Amino acid sequence: MAANTQFVTEAIVRNATLPNHGGRYSVIPHGFVIDQTRNQLSSLGIGIKNELYKINKDGQIAQGIYHLDVQNDPEMGMMFAWSNSYNKMMKFKCAVGAQVFICMNGMVAGDMASYARKHVGQTAMNDAIQNIQTQLTSANTFYTRLIEDKNMLKNISLSRKEQSSLVGRLFCDEEILTPTQTSIVKKEIHNPSFNYNCSNDSAWALYNHVTLALKESHPITYLSDHQKVHDFFVNEFGQLVTPQIMDEQLIEEVANEIEADVLGVNFL
Repeated sequence: MAANTQFVTEAIVRNATLPNHGGRYSVIPHGFVIDQTRNQLSSLGIGIKNELYKINKDGQIAQGIYHLDVQNDPEMGMMFAWSNSYNKMMKFKCAVGAQVFICMNGMVAGDMASYARKHVGQTAMNDAIQNIQTQLTSANTFYTRLIEDKNMLKNISLSRKEQSSLVGRLFCDEEILTPTQTSIVKKEIHNPSFNYNCSNDSAWALYNHVTLALKESHPITYLSDHQKVHDFFVNEFGQLVTPQIMDEQLIEEVANEIEADVLGVNFL
C-alpha cells in the first residue's frame, strides 16, 4: 500500500524530537544533514533552486530532496537527496540524481551515486559529512551519465506487450512497484499526463511513467526504489557502468539494508 507522502516545512523536520538510544548507536540530527548539505553545495558553488522535505508522523524518519541550479540538459536538472532515521529503521543515505522538468520525476542511478552509513560510533556525523561531500564532488560525472542514459532510452521502441511485460516484472519479480503504483503506470501508458519529448512507445516514456508512480514511494525506500528502477532499465537496454566509489563490503551492507527496508510506516 502506498504511503501518503505529503511534503512538510523545514522547521517541522528540524523540530523532530531526538531520541537517546544509548550504546554505540549515534543519532544524526535531520537539521545537521540539512546544514551540511547546504554547506557542501555552497563550497562547490552549486546553488539550490528548491528544497522539499518529508517526515513520518513522529519525525523519526526524514527525507530531503534538493533541485540544484545545474542544467547541462534542457529536459533535466541535477538533484541531490538524502534519507535519515532516528529509530534504527534505516541507515543515513544520500544520492546524486536528476529531476525531469516537465513532471519533476526523480532519477537516481544505483551505486554510482549512493552511500549509506550505519549510525554507529563517535564519527557517524563526520562520516556523513564526508560522504555528502564525496557524492557532490562527483555530481557532474553522475549527472552526465544520467543524461546519456536518458538519450539511450529515448531511442528504444517498445511494443505494448513489451511494456506490459516490463511493468509486470517490476511488480512481480523485482517487487519495486506496489499494486497502486502499478495501476498508475497502466493509466499513464494508456493516457500519459506529460509529454516527455519522445515517442509514447519509447523506453524513456515508460521509465517516466514508472518514476511518476514512485512519487508515492515511502521515504524509507524512495532512493532505493529509484536506484533499482534505473538499474533495471539500463541493464535491460544498455550497459550499466558504475563508478566504484564504495568498497565491496559497503556495497553489500547497502544491499542488505535495502532488503531490510520496512514499508509499513504511515507518513503525514
